[in-house]
Amino acid sequence: MKKITESTTDSGFEMHREQFARLAGMSECGMMIAKMQAEPEIMYANDGFYKMFQYTPEEFQECFENRVMGPALSEEKQRMKALMARQVSMGGSIHLEFRAKRKDDSIIWISFRAKREAKPGSMIYYCSCLDISGSKRHLQDVYNAKRELDLIANSIPGGVIKVRLNDFKIMYANDGFFRLAGYSRSEYSMQFHNDTSELVYPEDMDMVSMVIRQAIENRGPLAMEYRIMAKSGEIRWSYINGTRIDDDNGQPVYLCVIVDITARKQAEAELADNNHRSNVITKMLRETIWTYDMDAHVLHRDGDLGGTYSPETILEGQFTDENIRAIIHPDDVEKFIQMRNSWDADAGMHQDIFRVINGNGAYQRVQISTSTEKKKDGQGSVVYGLTRLLLDNEQNAVKAEQVKNSELELTQLAGKLKKIAASARAKTEDTITGLLPYASFLRKAEKILASRREDSHYALICADINEFQSFSHHYGFYVSNRILKAFSDVLLNHLTKDGMCARVDGDYFVVLFQYGTHKELVNAMSAVVRHQQVVEAEEDNIDFGSTVGVYLIQQEDQELLEMLEKADLARRSIKGLRGNHYAIYTEDMEEQLSREDEMVGEIRRAMDEHSVEISYLPRIRGDKDHVIGCKAIPRILMKDGQYFEYTQIMHLMERGAQLEEFSFYLLQEVADNIGAWKAKGNQVIPVSLEMTASQLSTRHAVERIHNIVVEQNKLEPVDFIFEIPERFFADATTAFEVAIRNLTNLGYQVVISRFGADHTAVNSMRRLPVTGIKFHGEYFSEHMINEKDTVIFRKTVEMAKEMGLTVTCGGIHTRLQEEYAKKIGCDVFEGVIYYGAMKNVVFEKCFLSE
Repeated sequence: MKKITESTTDSGFEMHREQFARLAGMSECGMMIAKMQAEPEIMYANDGFYKMFQYTPEEFQECFENRVMGPALSEEKQRMKALMARQVSMGGSIHLEFRAKRKDDSIIWISFRAKREAKPGSMIYYCSCLDISGSKRHLQDVYNAKRELDLIANSIPGGVIKVRLNDFKIMYANDGFFRLAGYSRSEYSMQFHNDTSELVYPEDMDMVSMVIRQAIENRGPLAMEYRIMAKSGEIRWSYINGTRIDDDNGQPVYLCVIVDITARKQAEAELADNNHRSNVITKMLRETIWTYDMDAHVLHRDGDLGGTYSPETILEGQFTDENIRAIIHPDDVEKFIQMRNSWDADAGMHQDIFRVINGNGAYQRVQISTSTEKKKDGQGSVVYGLTRLLLDNEQNAVKAEQVKNSELELTQLAGKLKKIAASARAKTEDTITGLLPYASFLRKAEKILASRREDSHYALICADINEFQSFSHHYGFYVSNRILKAFSDVLLNHLTKDGMCARVDGDYFVVLFQYGTHKELVNAMSAVVRHQQVVEAEEDNIDFGSTVGVYLIQQEDQELLEMLEKADLARRSIKGLRGNHYAIYTEDMEEQLSREDEMVGEIRRAMDEHSVEISYLPRIRGDKDHVIGCKAIPRILMKDGQYFEYTQIMHLMERGAQLEEFSFYLLQEVADNIGAWKAKGNQVIPVSLEMTASQLSTRHAVERIHNIVVEQNKLEPVDFIFEIPERFFADATTAFEVAIRNLTNLGYQVVISRFGADHTAVNSMRRLPVTGIKFHGEYFSEHMINEKDTVIFRKTVEMAKEMGLTVTCGGIHTRLQEEYAKKIGCDVFEGVIYYGAMKNVVFEKCFLSE
């Protein structure tokens, strides 16, 4: 350390030299005492000062003559002198930063501070020097980093912002953000005060606020798509992705990247519209479009997938032999494999018809068209395919649709009656019944109703004879005419004394009835339905029933045809019930019949699309392990998500002829399934289906059944059991009995189901060649059985077994029902107590053996 000279003491330096030297030696910076001349000259300096520049005191004296600014770079000295002179003249302290060269030629930054001694007139300065090279480098790094950030942020094709989310204020934004918004920096600041929320499209504001709130609460990332309003008024889509970097005061701050995705959103909307349009068209045409990569063995599908075996759009390994055998009918497998093999050998087009299993387990006929092409890169081939669902009789599809429309038109009574009223037939007298011509009835009824008093009461009645066409077909016109005359006599005797009754068409009658009180009306209608309607015909006494609808005319009613339509609506509401019935019109009947028409339409749609779900309920003998057969149980998924069960379908089938094809459709689907089981080498077991009398009585019904079973699917008649509810045997027609005899002669089994529900059909067991009877467990409850029933049922079962008939009990849900069925002698059972109904694939795996 340089020693303090006497001259220094003479200049006013009075500090004790030992204490000062000790204190200065402990300092981490350079400390000096200097006198101010042209340049500060060192009077005293500690070791830290010399070490800073890597010189000894002697070397520093020799090189720089103890001048403080001696190590400073030459380009810094002139600037330093000017700054120092300015600061000295102002009388304040001196603070300078300059670069200096050390002994090893390295450059450092020096922070120099000096303050003059407090004595007036003194030119002595107390000084310090500090090496600030590190902080200068840090500042330079920060500056470079900010410069690089700006360069990177401005080169991103989008916006980059640093935003405080508690008030949505921008802390940083690049040029891309303002380009996205369409504003300059100054415009945005003046108009929105740097608030980012001002750009958000109002309809998206709630969603944006919710996402931001969740991000803040979870301290997680911020990502969403939203719309903004640009300066031009254009609505643009933006995607923001941000990361949380909290501010020093703990406020949530996010660094975000915002990308304009308007073009992508427009493309997505256009693609979605094209896909929707394609799906609508393919569903309308019942087509599935698919692409198969022959190298990757991946199938991509689109279009109508509702009737396919699987809802997936992407499938792997689809056309392997194993998968083909699982979805193609066994009889069509080899033909399909030949088509598949031709895709490799021939890059042309192929087309054929196959039976393919759908998601409901039923086989449906489809037309498959393919075209094989090489990939654009020449590596491998792609198969483009089209699968089109075929209707059962597609060549007559247009004609069938016309028939449906005509049937729908006939259900509208007003149109039907108007046509008949305008025809010459309505003006001629009815020679069979002797009733008024229909046209005369309309004229007289209108006059009577126009002149009626306010205290008078009238009712319009529409009536018809149940299954009248079957009487005409099987007994001839002589008997059918006698039935018409007998029914007209009933109407005349009990409903009208003035002859206001007419036969509109066929077995359809209308009556205008005047009554005094409602009790009188009810008594008259009850007399009609109580009257025993019998016609003697050769060997048989023919019972016939009627269905009657009543409309109570109101004072405000004016249009006669509208009144007749309401009476007919009441008639149709109970159509299909066996026996004699009448119904009085109420407003809710229209809704009820509309619902039934809708359900009929749903069933027809399911038949056309082959979407009827068919399950199989195992039938056992003795115990659960001995499964000897099954029952086919269909159900339909409606548009409202509810399932339409078979009991409801049967009810609609009995109401009219609109669903007379359903049983044949069901037989076709079941026969296809059994044929597939048998083609796979499985030992099939008998399957039962329910049929109605009207369906078996249709022309060529037995021939159609035999064609489906034997000709199309190469099955044996003994594999099919037809269950016919007992109530149909009560009014059995000749055609119905002939159909049963023909079925049993061909080898089919015919069972009287729900035996004992209406009457004990012992006569049917004696006269008809049925092969079995079937009870239903719902009648075997502790509240419905007694000792008398038990005796009758047990003796009936004994008699049936002696006749060689099978005895089955279905619908067993409880142990009580099972015990009672066994008590009366049943030995074959069905019910959920044993097994539930299962799809054909599951049934095949569980109960069919190779």
